[in-house]
Amino acid sequence: MRATFFGLELGKRAILAQRAAMDVTSHNIANANTEGYARQRAVLSATDPWCIPSFNAPVTGQQLGTGVEVTKIEHLRDMFIDEKIVREYSSLKEFQAANDLLKEVEAIFNEPNEATVRDMLDKFWAAWEDLSVSPSRAELRTNLVENAQNLAAFFRDVDLRLRRLQGVPDHAYQGSIENQLADAVTQANNLISQIAAVNVEIETAELGQGRANDLRDRRQSLIEELSKLIKVDTDWDSKGHLRLRAGHELLVDHSFAFHLNIVQKEAGLPNTISVEGAYPEMSNKPEVASAVISHTAMQRNLTLGVEQTAQAHQTESFLSFFPVTGPLSDFGVTSGTFVINGRQFYLDAEHTTMAGLAAMLNTANLNVQAQVNEGGKLVLTSTQTGTAHAMTYANGTSNLFTVLNLQTKVAARDAIFTVGGTRYVSAANVVRDAIPGVILELRSPGVAQLDLRPIVLGGKIKGLLQVRDGDLNSLRDKLDEMAWRLVAEVNAVHRQGFGLDGQTGRNFFQPLTSDDVNRPFKDAARNFALMDHIVADVNTIAAAGGTLESPTDRLPSYNGDGDGANAIRIAQIKHQPWFNGGKANFNEFYNAIITEAATKSQTYERQYTYRNDLMVQLDAKRQELSGVSLDEELANLLKFQHAYNAAAKAISTVDAMLDKIINGMI
Repeated sequence: MRATFFGLELGKRAILAQRAAMDVTSHNIANANTEGYARQRAVLSATDPWCIPSFNAPVTGQQLGTGVEVTKIEHLRDMFIDEKIVREYSSLKEFQAANDLLKEVEAIFNEPNEATVRDMLDKFWAAWEDLSVSPSRAELRTNLVENAQNLAAFFRDVDLRLRRLQGVPDHAYQGSIENQLADAVTQANNLISQIAAVNVEIETAELGQGRANDLRDRRQSLIEELSKLIKVDTDWDSKGHLRLRAGHELLVDHSFAFHLNIVQKEAGLPNTISVEGAYPEMSNKPEVASAVISHTAMQRNLTLGVEQTAQAHQTESFLSFFPVTGPLSDFGVTSGTFVINGRQFYLDAEHTTMAGLAAMLNTANLNVQAQVNEGGKLVLTSTQTGTAHAMTYANGTSNLFTVLNLQTKVAARDAIFTVGGTRYVSAANVVRDAIPGVILELRSPGVAQLDLRPIVLGGKIKGLLQVRDGDLNSLRDKLDEMAWRLVAEVNAVHRQGFGLDGQTGRNFFQPLTSDDVNRPFKDAARNFALMDHIVADVNTIAAAGGTLESPTDRLPSYNGDGDGANAIRIAQIKHQPWFNGGKANFNEFYNAIITEAATKSQTYERQYTYRNDLMVQLDAKRQELSGVSLDEELANLLKFQHAYNAAAKAISTVDAMLDKIINGMI
């Protein structure tokens, strides 16, 4: 038999259920514009019925409903769409960061415009041509110096702005890549800590078999924010706890947070991102070879076999006696010309000592280091390793090398190694092009296993590293190569000419040196400048070519102020193919630099536009399921309100019936 107050219980359950449904609906309306919020829904279910025996069914009885209850607050999310959004955010922010940076690079080069490197070069060559017509005119010499200074200053300025954009680990300019990288890592570490903390809150809130929907929304928003900085993968352990990984490294293991660090292996190599706090060793035998990952996203384990490392060519002189002081003519060297590494030099043996010869070679951008040791021997060492950089030398009209009797002390040698079964020959022991985005350092013969699994596979940090270590380095290297070649070729010709004072053998630009044996042009644009004597006295500009007055002369002589032959030779340098294996002159090489920057910028822009369109589609798809529709929620609110009112009416009716029974039947 049913209880007397059964109807009241039914009504109470209905009121509580409809009230809970209205609360959930109100919560949806309140968060209609909250970013990251996913719509919730109260799931109503009938409570277990009662069985009431009857005359027709004395055993099983008839079932009578006992009302309604809220079984759960459903969270309307599609995990598949959420995972796709997390992944696409990483790609979107990677290409957005790279695109923004390449736009800045294009602005630095300022092409097409009048105030550009190309414009400065054209004016520089034109000044030499003008001087060749009237080499004695002071205003033309002054004009040449001004144009040369403008050219050098522009190279330095472009390089300075590229370096400031790039930044350096110990001096990150505001807005530089290094500065943005440091900020991004700080933001990522903050998000990692927050995610670990929310994991604990979720576990605590769900101990009673409930579901912490709002906390899960917050965690999903934090994960998406983190994915904008660095690509992350999510998985769940056996207890259902969330784990986050960047590459193969854990960032979050439920309540444990593992922070990112910016680390550098050694000076001259790019810094990278590590989870452990120290630079990750990627070789099981670093004494054989090691690797530095700069900007690759490929996951690889490779075997590296080193057959031999590269060596630099070194020679030293062998004479019957070695005068420490005194002119070269004292031990049989004649005046005249000689050639080393393809460069011709004039040698005045009667006025040049061994130390003077070494100084002459060291200031000629030959990629040769010359020194006189304690025993008086001349030691020549190539500043670059490999057989391609072995020194070559020959007598001209001077017998210099016959007398010096140079003997090989260390033979030039290439590095030979295999990676993944492919054999490589490299002139350098630091190899940057065998594996894209990876710098190999070869140290000794042997076999090493390389674990090339980077942590940064996407996100803003990946875009920053890609531009800093890939695109910007490539553009800066080419600009440096162009400046280095300009200095080397102009100086080589200028040293053979004569100034108005009749002197020869002087450089026009300051000679360039590098501390990187594999990149002789390193920092050439940064150090591009005129010689002090050129700036101080325009008469030292060697516009005259000189002449050999008789067949027996070994050195040319200054033949007057009207000689502009050397200026013509310098002006013609612009037409010669110095770059890309003898296929490009200065203008063509510079055009290639600008084209490379523009092409990379357009590529990043296309990728960013495509990813952005994809994100719009994914967000629209998610909004279909998880977004709050105010019209729908208001309709639900009215529906639950009517049900609530009806339940209240049912309680009133039962109350009236009970009042009749209790008070009206006495």
